[in-house]
Amino acid sequence: MDHRSPPPVIIVGAGATGCTLALLLAGYGIRSLLIERRKEPMQHPAAHVINGRTFEIWASYSHAMAQDIATLCPALEDIGEIRWCTTLDKPPLGGLNILGDAARVDRVLSHCHYHIAHIGQHQLMPALWRWVEDEPLISFHRGTSVSRIETHARGVRVTAESATGEGAGGSAVHEAAWLVGADGANSRVRQALNIDMKGPQLAHMASVFFSAKLDGILPKPHPLLTWIYNPDFCGVLIKHAADHYILMGPFLCREQKIVCDAEAFWHRIVPKVIGEGTPFQIKTHGNWSMTAQMADRFRDGPVLLAGDAAHRFPHTGGFGLNSGVQDAHNLAWKLACVLEGRAHEALLDSYEAERKPVIQLFSDQSVSNHFKLDEVTDHLNISNRSLIQVTKAFESAPLKWLPPRLKGALADGAMGLAYRKTGLLGGQSAHAGKLRAKVQQAIPGQLAHFVSTGLEFGYAYTAGIVVPEDSAQPKLGAGVEDYRPTTWPGCRMPHGMVRHEGEAKPLIDLLHKRRFTLLVHEGDAWRQALGAAELPFVHLAVVQPLTEAAQGRQALVDCLEVGEHGAVLVRPDGHVAWRTTRSASTGADELRRALTSLTHCFVGDWAMAPEGTGAGKPFRQGALA
Repeated sequence: MDHRSPPPVIIVGAGATGCTLALLLAGYGIRSLLIERRKEPMQHPAAHVINGRTFEIWASYSHAMAQDIATLCPALEDIGEIRWCTTLDKPPLGGLNILGDAARVDRVLSHCHYHIAHIGQHQLMPALWRWVEDEPLISFHRGTSVSRIETHARGVRVTAESATGEGAGGSAVHEAAWLVGADGANSRVRQALNIDMKGPQLAHMASVFFSAKLDGILPKPHPLLTWIYNPDFCGVLIKHAADHYILMGPFLCREQKIVCDAEAFWHRIVPKVIGEGTPFQIKTHGNWSMTAQMADRFRDGPVLLAGDAAHRFPHTGGFGLNSGVQDAHNLAWKLACVLEGRAHEALLDSYEAERKPVIQLFSDQSVSNHFKLDEVTDHLNISNRSLIQVTKAFESAPLKWLPPRLKGALADGAMGLAYRKTGLLGGQSAHAGKLRAKVQQAIPGQLAHFVSTGLEFGYAYTAGIVVPEDSAQPKLGAGVEDYRPTTWPGCRMPHGMVRHEGEAKPLIDLLHKRRFTLLVHEGDAWRQALGAAELPFVHLAVVQPLTEAAQGRQALVDCLEVGEHGAVLVRPDGHVAWRTTRSASTGADELRRALTSLTHCFVGDWAMAPEGTGAGKPFRQGALA
């Protein structure tokens, strides 16, 4: 490692977003300082859905790392069952098998080299930290908190307080050209910049992480999610590896037993869910506020925000961790362009322009999922909409002025009253049967909560480093659940297998890390049309089918959607920047015009530098906007 100068990038927060960014920058040969306040990875699971696009992004740093993480996931057939119950030891009220549509499963598996996975964050983070620690271009400081941030003409100065290792208990000052705040929902970086988060608070949530042997109670494979509705508790049980589970539910105020006496509360409640007499062991417990919020801005001079530091939304949909990894991916290639002197820093303005609309799309769907659950429980007189109103009441006068013990007791009583009707679900009366039937009828409508392939792969950048087409943007699929692969500018390039250098490779592996890649079927024609005119921003790649059979070639032509003679220009992050159906003779001039629009932030000779030169150096003064 080059110790002659400090790393040009400081990343605060070693969650999935911060680790991904540090690793992707290392893939460009760029050093970073990664600061994390925790000494050890978080052991209380939060996110647990890792989608195929996230694995695809990790694979752009290392296929071995993506595969290493993928091995943590249970078999696909073990994570398809979703259930609704009163308690685990009673017959279910209904359920969904999200793998029940074999044709849909086959389509989903064809969209990516990887598929969606269920990996608890307590499993994921130790794996990511191992890869970070093994990467010599990352200086990883654990047990270190940021106490001060100052920006200046050359970049940023960060004061960090260390509690471990060399200089324990002392402070250190670090200089860098860029700082990325990936330090979570309560980001100190965001707070230091006085950047507001805007959006509603939806609920307060608490959870317990515990272990229990439930083989005699749950069917095999155990359901991935089990929604619980009984008079003692309403919430969701999430299965994790090695007989571990998360039980999660709402509360109204911090004076309730679920917060102020959490250990005793969960020791009382867990048996009400898994069955009295079933042994269990509590590992950890915690609480947080569920919001749908976004930062006013994602960039403030040399400081950028990513992941939960920039946006927060409900867990209903699994977009949180995955969107943070996408943020890192969008930032990495642009920071590399600037740091290597290949682009002006104005390129980084496209980060917010591209990511904000996508984040809003994910947030809207998460909120929709959250409230759509009301269709199942409205008949029980409990709903997430009413939960918001009651929560607000406890945060407003006169209830907020009550003595803490009285306030907590009142809130516990209110929730008990709200849950009372769930006791009818286990009854034998005609009314109980009608209630169960209404719950069952509403369950199929919850599919988009658990199957959102249309957003997993179909999100698109509608502004930024994209040349939009004149016609209206097509729908990317039949709603949230289904994805239609397309090379529409701004979209992720579709997955496909091609023959490259005698091997079968995913189409995404043809992309150049530093240049736009021009994918064509007719390599000779495009080379001739471009002639001697050097296009320093472009790497030409000829796509070849796995076999010369007509069917295989046609499938590849259909994948790129530009006919036999056209071309698709793809950014280093795998998103389409421009495309044409025109042949090389007329399309070459169109390409030059598109590049004029796309590369106004770039420096003309950037692609002429040998691979890796300039990596890790501060950006050239001549490259500043």
